[in-house]
Amino acid sequence: MSIIDSLGWAMATQFQPLRSGYVYRQDRTGRPILVTASERRGFVRAFGWKFLAHVAGFMAAVIMAAMVTAHFYPKGNETGGFVLMGGLLAIIGFGLYASVKWAMHAPSRVLSDRPTLSNGAGT
Repeated sequence: MSIIDSLGWAMATQFQPLRSGYVYRQDRTGRPILVTASERRGFVRAFGWKFLAHVAGFMAAVIMAAMVTAHFYPKGNETGGFVLMGGLLAIIGFGLYASVKWAMHAPSRVLSDRPTLSNGAGT
């Protein structure tokens, strides 16, 4: 297992092992969809790379927010600077949440045409 595969652990939690492959459930509660081991590995690996991109993007966004705040409030102790930085961080946080949620639901979009597993239990 590579480091990238390890970073995809959050995606891996949406797959339950089955004798003939894996059962995918969006957010572990969605409709059960049968997938192969190689498909699961591909989704987990892709999310590992997306996770790295999210970390890098988050770091860059926070640095840019600090630069914008420092440009408008150079002293660093003005109330407006705290408000601006807080607002920018809230926007960054919401954007990060929405982007990660979108990335976590990638298998649902790819597998949308697959039938639901007949017994529904995944066993």
